[in-house]
Amino acid sequence: MASVDWHSVVTDVLSIVVLVGAAFYAAYVLISYLTYGARPRPQVDLHDPARTAENLAAWAGVNAVALGVRVATPVFAMLSEASADVGDWFLRNHRPQTH
Repeated sequence: MASVDWHSVVTDVLSIVVLVGAAFYAAYVLISYLTYGARPRPQVDLHDPARTAENLAAWAGVNAVALGVRVATPVFAMLSEASADVGDWFLRNHRPQTH
């Protein structure tokens, strides 16, 4: 009978659980961002601390996504313009090959 390394089994299961939880959190944040926009209001209820923690985590994630979108938009615009400049340079300097 083969022996089982329980430490590696438990760590593998825990890593899968963490990855699944992170995927659900990312999906929840993305759906919240698409539904409520970049400025959702955090809902705090002192009588329900678990729900408050969930809402604050989603609020922080939505703000992080909004910041990423604000930063990425000018970067992608600059990269698009640079790509167009490279294409123009290539077309100007391209010499057709004759055989």
